[in-house]
Amino acid sequence: MNRTPPVCQPTASKTETGSQPPEKVLLSCCIVQPMTRSVHSIVFTALLVAAAGAVALPVVAEAPQQRSIDAPQTGPGQAPQLNSEAPRGRWHPDNGTGEIILDDESYYEVFQGERDIDAWRNATGDDVSGTILEGEVGESEGDVLELGSAVPDSQDVGRYAGSDLTVRVQEPEIESVDLYNSIGTELDSMSELRRDEPLLVVADWNFVAAEDLRVELIDRDGDVTIQREVLSTSPTDEQADRLPDGFDEAALARETQGTGTTGYESAYWLFDVEELDEGSYTLRIEGVDDLTAGEAVETIDFTVGTEETGTPTDTETATATDTATATPPETSSSTPTATLPATTETPQGPGTASPSAPTTAPTPSPTTGDDGPGFGFGVTLVAVCIAVLYARHTRR
Repeated sequence: MNRTPPVCQPTASKTETGSQPPEKVLLSCCIVQPMTRSVHSIVFTALLVAAAGAVALPVVAEAPQQRSIDAPQTGPGQAPQLNSEAPRGRWHPDNGTGEIILDDESYYEVFQGERDIDAWRNATGDDVSGTILEGEVGESEGDVLELGSAVPDSQDVGRYAGSDLTVRVQEPEIESVDLYNSIGTELDSMSELRRDEPLLVVADWNFVAAEDLRVELIDRDGDVTIQREVLSTSPTDEQADRLPDGFDEAALARETQGTGTTGYESAYWLFDVEELDEGSYTLRIEGVDDLTAGEAVETIDFTVGTEETGTPTDTETATATDTATATPPETSSSTPTATLPATTETPQGPGTASPSAPTTAPTPSPTTGDDGPGFGFGVTLVAVCIAVLYARHTRR
């Protein structure tokens, strides 16, 4: 079946000079109209493709990268941000050395007598060693503190500030030393301890961030330290209840304890008193490095008698001393019998949890960019050219 092509109907079209001849109208209708339809299709398709290509952004998926949430994020030429590490994130309390980080508002603590300070830094990581800070109020008012390799023993306590830095100087102090017998009862003195039971010693101090603590047991008759021979790892059940959850009992025999060694802010030592010979002894607790004077030291003097007479004490020193007493006190002629304390247990002190390890979190990378695959500028230019030609053609 033959299809008859559409016949253009001549229409009257007037110009400024009058009507066009019918033949010219017919020719214009039959030639221009099909051309216009083709151009429309081509232009529409080209513009659609060009527009899609011009605005399309390359989608380039990248695998997420792992980064530590604790690590300071810096760009090229930027100093690391150390806020998360302030003030002792670069300090080693197990040996009392490292760097101290300060900011302009927190007044982080440092302690009289600290030494081996490798550097002072501000929160942006700049080395500010040598900076002079001025005392603000109280005892420190009018005094100055130089951020050097040590904090002088005689430095006035109080707050200091200057050059967008702040710090608080404190006196180091052992705050408490508690003694517990085999049934977990706190003792007022060593005289209440029987010769045949272990002794649990618990110590707390205010310079935890600066230095760990160490213990010494000094035989004053021979002037030798013997703590290694009598430290034990076998507490009674009642003494074990005095330890924080998760505490490794093997650490009870560690001479040095603290956040740098055991991860706890209290120290726990267990002594097997039965291993001691008769004589006079000094239990000495102090900082592991430089903080070993004044209130940073605690000593307890005691005497061990026979097993039948218990463990009498002639001298118990609660105040801090710088050196152990070498001369034993006179032994009393009496032989008092050790008195067992009441079995009522005192509330267990809270333990300090071990520092958690830094965690990491995935950071998604951007999924779009400007230099990936796509049509880009060239195709956009072609689309514009086609649109211009089309506009010129339609005006003819």
